[in-house]
Amino acid sequence: MKINFPLPNDGKYHQYCQKCYSENIHRILEGEKTFYLCDNCGDKSPRLIVIDPGIIWWIDQKTQEYWHESVGVFIFNKDGKALFFERIIYPFKLTIPAGHLDIGESVVGAIKREIQEEVGLIINDIKLFTSENILGDECRRGADNHKWHLFTAQIDNIDNIKINDEGVHPSWLSLDEALQKDIVYPVRYFIEKYGINLYDINF
Repeated sequence: MKINFPLPNDGKYHQYCQKCYSENIHRILEGEKTFYLCDNCGDKSPRLIVIDPGIIWWIDQKTQEYWHESVGVFIFNKDGKALFFERIIYPFKLTIPAGHLDIGESVVGAIKREIQEEVGLIINDIKLFTSENILGDECRRGADNHKWHLFTAQIDNIDNIKINDEGVHPSWLSLDEALQKDIVYPVRYFIEKYGINLYDINF
């Protein structure tokens, strides 16, 4: 998403309607899913533009595109299946544990935090698999492009996974099974690019 309006430099958290840029927005629920209603123009959308001083973001000076920096992880069990869950905030698709990188946070610290916050697991043995810029990765906070740090991890088979308030219905899927589902863009990108190489049998 391009940022074509002046942003404040007060160092505070702001959120804007992606249509009219008003800050008069409130959250509404439709079933389990989160949307945002603009009281100014009446637009209802699962996305908005968030300027959060607590996370790493920037605007490309040439394209005016809004960027975030993110981490994510494929958590595999002993059967070679990865942990997925359904998002109830945009994008409303199947995903892996992932999130934005906070200011002053290491990528390793960020992914450990996201794992514990999103799926309630504490995993210390993780490996950085790749760091790449992903274009077309739309998030709820308004960025269409993300610098991704992708990790992998392996744990014992666990059935009792508790997802936080961003998702529901955890499931263990093979990478081929996941490709048959409606999965978020960056996860599909990584599976199609790297395939079984994501799963390290020597972990």
